[in-house]
Amino acid sequence: TRSHRIVDDKKLIRNDEMFAGIDCKFVDTDEKDIEVIIHPNGKTLMVHKRPLKKSSEFIGLLNVVLFSPDDLRIFNDQPKERRRVMNQEITKVSTKYLLSLNQFQMYLKDRNALLKSENIDLNYLDILDEQMSKVEAHIIRERRKFIEVIQSVISKIYQELSGSQIQLEVAYKTFVDDIDELEDKILEIHRESRQKDIEYHITKVGIHLDDLIFKMDDQNLIYFASQGQKRMAMLSFKLALLNYIKLMTKKQPILLLDDVLSELDYSRQKKLLQMVQRDFQCIITTTEIPEFLKHADMTEFRIEGGKIFPLTGGK
Repeated sequence: TRSHRIVDDKKLIRNDEMFAGIDCKFVDTDEKDIEVIIHPNGKTLMVHKRPLKKSSEFIGLLNVVLFSPDDLRIFNDQPKERRRVMNQEITKVSTKYLLSLNQFQMYLKDRNALLKSENIDLNYLDILDEQMSKVEAHIIRERRKFIEVIQSVISKIYQELSGSQIQLEVAYKTFVDDIDELEDKILEIHRESRQKDIEYHITKVGIHLDDLIFKMDDQNLIYFASQGQKRMAMLSFKLALLNYIKLMTKKQPILLLDDVLSELDYSRQKKLLQMVQRDFQCIITTTEIPEFLKHADMTEFRIEGGKIFPLTGGK
């Protein structure tokens, strides 16, 4: 429901216009009509022309996976950006996960405020630790499940896409290794860290510090991969996300490729589209249509002056 290019969606409203909007009709198990209207005072989300009370009700109605050249920054960004991506994708398939994230943020905010106070109520700190541990256990389990699915397919996708035998791996880095009695172990770790937390006036351990580690042949991708390898790795990650969403929802997500083809050579362009067309609907933005696509089963549109026009001769 947000633009991936700008922070303030209100800037999408054209000069001298009252609002901007997009209306999408699609079919999965039945036909749906969803709409986003952006106006100076905020945003309205609608399903079948009826406004939704909560934006969370919009999540999962139409799942898409976007790849744009800007995504490569994730590799070199701070861990919070990789957590954001992980949270965004899991939230698409689990409203309970979103609820757990919101609860954790509330508990973490209260805990950090308590740690900054002059007289710390240790009984209240005990309660917060217990509450946090419960939601953290659920979040960690969902993140591990996410990584297991991604890891099961990403290396094969990379090898098929790139034509190399490099092993691509995505690892989940968190603060607890135990799988059994996870909640109890998390609570134990928080209590062991309590004195340090009090000393620094902040929560020093928790899922808010988790990270995703991308590796090629056991080497950290950030330091050892070329720009071309990073591009192939991110594309492979995005294609793996399609498989994750399909597995968890039993529905086909849509792949959005934003000005990606120009970054790939001819053979990889062709391989990417062959892989996608087997199972998924794909929407591509490009300044120039590759020759091999001109005879493909597709519909072409031109975007000009903020408007979309169907091209004559498109299939």
